[in-house]
Amino acid sequence: MTLMPQAKVNPLVPQLLGYSGLLPMLACLGGIWLWPHLTDQLTYIAAIYVGVIFSFLGGIQWGMTVHADATTTPDAGAIRLIIGVTPALITLCALVVPTLYGSALLILGLWLLLGFEWRYRKILVLPAWYIPLRINLTILLSGPLAAVLWLTA
Repeated sequence: MTLMPQAKVNPLVPQLLGYSGLLPMLACLGGIWLWPHLTDQLTYIAAIYVGVIFSFLGGIQWGMTVHADATTTPDAGAIRLIIGVTPALITLCALVVPTLYGSALLILGLWLLLGFEWRYRKILVLPAWYIPLRINLTILLSGPLAAVLWLTA
């Protein structure tokens, strides 16, 4: 089995897309301030949005595993596939429990997944721009969600 060559991506593209992905969270924060009567709905929307991103990050792990299948050991691939589906399962749980607990679970999940990626960054074969961007976006995504929770408490 041969591997497909790594795609050459200008690091500016994922940075622009990643940082622009923070706009919905800022909109939720602004909406809570402007329309306090919509706080419950906007808080839930913020949790849904973070859950979508968290699930996407799990999908990255799945995709990287499929791409690297010929060069990884079966055990490492299986662990990464499990890590890849876990964010979607956590997101489902987070969206059916009270928003305060679910949002806290999503924040914790973002940080735990980042910890996994950081710990195994050398063997995960990630692009050089990925971890620095991931750290920044985790801070900038979990911070506004925590702020939404603080404003609604």
